[in-house]
Amino acid sequence: MQRTYASLRRKILNWLMPLMLLVILIDSTLLNQLAIRALEKELDADLYGSVADITDYLRNAGVDTKDFELLENASRILLNDKIDTILYSVTNADGILLSGSKKLVEKTKNDTSKLNAHYFFTEINHDKFRVMRSTFIQDKASGSQKLIIQVAVTLHRRNALANKILVGIVVPQLLLVLVSFLIIFIGVKRGLAPLQVLQDAVSKRSEKNLSPIDLPNIPEEVYLVANSVNNLMKQLQDLILGQNRFIADAAHQLRTPLAGAQAQLELAELEADPTVLKSILLKVHQSLDRLLHTVNQLLILAKNQPEAASTMQMEPLDLNLISKEVALEMAPTAIQKKIDLGFEPSAKPAIVKGNAERLKELLYNLLDNAIRYTQVGGQVTMSISYTDNEVELKILDNGPGIDAAERDKIFDRFHRVIGSGQDGSGLGLAIVKEIAKLHDADITVAENDSKKGLQVVVSFDREQENLQNTPVPGI
Repeated sequence: MQRTYASLRRKILNWLMPLMLLVILIDSTLLNQLAIRALEKELDADLYGSVADITDYLRNAGVDTKDFELLENASRILLNDKIDTILYSVTNADGILLSGSKKLVEKTKNDTSKLNAHYFFTEINHDKFRVMRSTFIQDKASGSQKLIIQVAVTLHRRNALANKILVGIVVPQLLLVLVSFLIIFIGVKRGLAPLQVLQDAVSKRSEKNLSPIDLPNIPEEVYLVANSVNNLMKQLQDLILGQNRFIADAAHQLRTPLAGAQAQLELAELEADPTVLKSILLKVHQSLDRLLHTVNQLLILAKNQPEAASTMQMEPLDLNLISKEVALEMAPTAIQKKIDLGFEPSAKPAIVKGNAERLKELLYNLLDNAIRYTQVGGQVTMSISYTDNEVELKILDNGPGIDAAERDKIFDRFHRVIGSGQDGSGLGLAIVKEIAKLHDADITVAENDSKKGLQVVVSFDREQENLQNTPVPGI
């Protein structure tokens, strides 16, 4: 089943749009609350003004019956409103109504929780009122009198203005949402446009075109992606060129022994002398041996390319044990050339994390190279040492050594030191280099301490596991 991928543009919009909507919703709520509070403050101030008018009238006119009658008549004019119903009441300290609405007094006199309140709400005839209460002390000849003045107004105007405020806030905010969404959509589209350009530039290329992608005037983030693609193309180009060189070199190396064998076989067809024929067949056998050795080395090299790291099993190993095993296997070859082959293990297990089969191939090729280029009767020594962090494998020989200019080239494929007089595929040290890479090991080549011969040092990271192995004796 084909896997589907979500659009980056959609992901960004799905993340930004809800957040923008949430911000605008919070902003609208806060604005509405602030506006409603300001409205209530203004309307309460008007209500307070009505109470103040009644208080001023009573202070100036008095509290006689005729004064309350005049107050009753004046209230019909002063407290008249086309939208809201306005009620007032004036009571004495005992709660007796002196002027105003009896219903207002009846609704509020028994509500002791609101006796000391300045503003409060009440309900009269199923209609909600906002009430402002004030206490007034009237001085007169017979003494002072405490009067309680109340003015109540319905919430019709208040609610209507609140609705207008809500509409006045919501409509612009909705327009702001739409405009913001449009701006974000256009901005995201234009911001991601360079990715589309990059995608087009990559998709339109053939597999033969690995040149760098040139995208001028692109954002830094897209430049980083394009630069990574360019680096990958450069690596692919280097890899393809390297493989082509490798194939060409391999073909040349394989062709030489094959051509030699073919030439010898053609001579054998024309030769009748058994002695000469035997000599010719021996040369054919030698050519085929070189061919087989080269093919085996090529297979080993291919098996130890960097991509093999993903499938290679790594485990803690004692390099002493592996080195001893390889040294014993190479001993007959050294004896045949009368070379003194020595092995000096470390005092304690030298634990590295690696693959036993590949480490044996590394050690075999290092020893084979040292024995091959050391003169008859020479000396080759393999030693193991360690520090807190590293394990060092050292191969020393007292052969002719290698010039400093040649040392950087000996790990190249098919490279052989000129004038050494030795046959070989030139792949042994290339295999060593690839296996060392797989184990994150470093290789250094230098003169022997005695200024004669060569020493090759391979440094591994030391594993701190405590394997209970006894020290390996030298040979």
